[in-house]
Amino acid sequence: MKGPGRKTNALVEFVDIFPSLCELAGLPLPGHLEGTSFAPLLEDPKRPWKEGAFSQFPSATETHMGRTIRTDRYRFIQWSPIDDPEVIDAMELYDHESDWQENFNIANRSENERLVKQLQIQLAAGWQAALPR
Repeated sequence: MKGPGRKTNALVEFVDIFPSLCELAGLPLPGHLEGTSFAPLLEDPKRPWKEGAFSQFPSATETHMGRTIRTDRYRFIQWSPIDDPEVIDAMELYDHESDWQENFNIANRSENERLVKQLQIQLAAGWQAALPR
């Protein structure tokens, strides 16, 4: 490692751990993986990296599915009925620069309309579109 102990602000997901360990151990990667090895970040923590991290989770009532993208600054969540993912019943947007605890949903503020549309496009494009270039 060049410069051990250096910090990165790059987005890394749980699914990235296995491919990273495989690469660092010199093992071949299975073709079905969705994660991306973060080994290049160990060499250059400031390199351009993923544009988003993705997850999904059911609501407490298990009637809706939350699909989310976390960018370097924002977390955006779209809530849809589990049986109809095309319908959007609610949205949440949090600015981690000013609200890292996600206390204030700013999705419905008029000044964030363009940002919400951009994040919807990124979310719909999925994890493959957010991979490091």
